[in-house]
Parts: sequence; structure tokens; C-alpha cells
Amino acid sequence: MDDQNEKIKLNKAKILTVSITISLTILFTTILVGALVIVVRPILKTDIKSSNNTNSAYLKRIEYALDEISEKYVEDVDMDTLVNGAISGIANATGDPYTRYISEEEYQEMLDSSVKPYSGIGVHLTFDTETSGIEILGIMPDSPATKVDLKIGDIILKVEDITVSLETYQDCVDAIKGEAGTSVKLVIKRGDELLEREVVRESIVANNIESEILDGNIGYIKIWQFDNGIYEQFKTEYNKLRDQNIKGLVIDVRNNPGGLVSDTLNIARLMLPKCELLKLVYKDGSEKVYECDGKHEIDIPLVILVNSRSASASEILSGAIKDSGKGIVIGTTTYGKGIVQTIEPLGNNGALSITTSKYYTSSGVEIHKKGIEPNIVVELPEEVKNDLTIVRDKDTQLNEAINYINSKN
Repeated sequence: MDDQNEKIKLNKAKILTVSITISLTILFTTILVGALVIVVRPILKTDIKSSNNTNSAYLKRIEYALDEISEKYVEDVDMDTLVNGAISGIANATGDPYTRYISEEEYQEMLDSSVKPYSGIGVHLTFDTETSGIEILGIMPDSPATKVDLKIGDIILKVEDITVSLETYQDCVDAIKGEAGTSVKLVIKRGDELLEREVVRESIVANNIESEILDGNIGYIKIWQFDNGIYEQFKTEYNKLRDQNIKGLVIDVRNNPGGLVSDTLNIARLMLPKCELLKLVYKDGSEKVYECDGKHEIDIPLVILVNSRSASASEILSGAIKDSGKGIVIGTTTYGKGIVQTIEPLGNNGALSITTSKYYTSSGVEIHKKGIEPNIVVELPEEVKNDLTIVRDKDTQLNEAINYINSKN
């Protein structure tokens, strides 16, 4: 599997308990794969070539159903629509919300998302199975979502006239996106309250990283999402801070729903010693191990901040830092999204997403549904847990990181 195609989400995309960590800013960068050509080919009346007779029999049933519908249904039906529906149904039947059919329009949008402007409300989302709603994992600064007081932890129950469910979540995600200047109506659950919000969409400029120097000459880098060229963005900010002779570094991935594996591993390689970073395990038991050569090992104290909404790629980076012994993890146990999806286009008819592997830290910890345990557990005060920006004197996790770094100098 090509690193470039390996994305971990939350999406977001989409089981974080079987929850979907789709990271959307609404930039919908999903994580996808699959070759369903063996289904498409018989549908198109070509020869059925299957590696076993069982699959061949199933494929003939699908072909028969298509023939019956196309020949006997009371109205004319479009064959492409039927085929796409069949593929979508097969993917949905796995019960894994990450394994799904991607329409051609959506697939093209995904390919263009990192190079073309897009319009949305500026949030990172994940499907939450407990409420059957879409949870807001993160909110981009100065985005439309901030202007109507949406908060991290809000659950979207309805988008326009579509009620959110496992079956409709993608329709809801698509409905949140739209042309700049148009609005979208949301029904939000916040605690015991039901709220209605109308958000005006804007062109979103991906702003996935920010940095500053904290008191005591400690570097701080906030990563909102591991996407849109995040490795180069991180490298630029990291080098800037190192040029100022910082005495320690705090990386903040709280509320970060994930993103690209390849960029995440390259960020780790900028700091960690020679070590194993990540192990992917596939259905057949085969493994793929990613390593760090240690050529750029950081020589100052390192802390990564996490919380229960740090998912996917955030867990890869925090797990690698923890297991390498080069830095520590501070905060609360992470989300627990330790599965990988890959993408395979289906000719000119979209693509298929399939969950293809689980990942493990170098110490052998399976992250999925378990998460990364911090070295130092620190809770935020209840009143600021869901705030996008936390006043420094109430940010107990960041203050603990600063105290730790100061103790090492």
C-alpha cells in the first residue's frame, strides 16, 4: 500500500468506537480504497472471472437482480445509478462506516481538496455512534462556525431537512458544504439543550498549524489536522522555533481528528531517535513497519498534549513520541481510532473506501478502541473542556507541560 494513499481519520472518518472520524474542515479528506472491479465487470455483462466459485455465484445473483430491475421495473432506470447503488450497498453491509462507496464527484473533490479552495463552515467532524449524530471534533479559528458560537463537542442531529444517522451521515456532510455566501441550517445538541443554528458558508483557507514562543523560551506548535501539506507547514514552524534557541517544545494535538499517515510519520522523523514508529497489520497477517533513522533527533525536552478527541494520526504521533522515550504525553486518553483506509478508483465511476489494516505502536499497543494513555494524566477544568481557545491560566494541561520542561532545564 502506497504511503501517499494511507489516511487515518477520523473520518476523522466514519469507528472510533465505531465512530467516524472524518476530518472535515469541511474539507472532506476521507480515507478510501478498494477495487470492486469484480462486481462492476459482471454488471457490465463481461466475463465473470473469480478466484473462487463462491464469489462467482454471488456475482451472478447481483447481475440477475440488475437484469430484473432494468427489464421489469415500471419506469426506465439508469444502469450507472443501479450499479453505484449496488456497490454502495455492498460497502455499507460491512457495518464499518469507513468502508463505503465514493461517488465520482466526491472523489474528484477529494483529489482537489488540497490544491483548490473550498467552501464550508470550518469544522472537523466525526460520526458518534452513541448519539447517532455528528460530533464537532474541532473548529478552525475565525471560521463561520465560530461566528454562530458552535463549540467542540456539539452534536449535529440534523442538517437542513436530513436527520443524521449512520446511513445518512455522508449526505449530511455533503449538505454542510456548499457555495460561499449560502447558508446551512443545523440542529445541535449541546448537553441537554437543543439549539438551531444557521451558518453562512465561506471559502475556507486551510489553517492547520500555528506556533509561538511561550514564557521561558518554550516553543509551542498547535496542529489542527494532519492534512493539506502539514509536514511542510510543521517543518517551517519547527525550524523557526529552533532558530530562536528554544529550550523545550510542546506539540498540541488536542481535538485533532487525524489525517495523512505519511506526513505524520515525516513529522516524527524530524524529532525522534532511531526507532520503530508504527506497525500496520493486514487481514492476512502481513505487516508493514515504519521506522525513523534518528538523523534529526531533537535535543531538548519534548511534550505532546492530547485529549479524548485526539484521533488517528494524532495517536500515531503521540504513540511514537511516548514509545521512543524522547518525549512524554500529557493530557487524557486519546480517542482510539487505530485503523487505516486506502483508496482505489473505480475507473471513471468514483472510488471505494475499505478499512485495510489496524495499527500498533512500536511497543505493541493496539490503539483501536483503546487510545494512547498519557505519561501524565491531567484533566482540564470542566468549564473550559469544550472551548476552542482556553485562557492560559485555566489550561492545566499546557501549564503541566511548561512545568515539566522547566524541570528538565
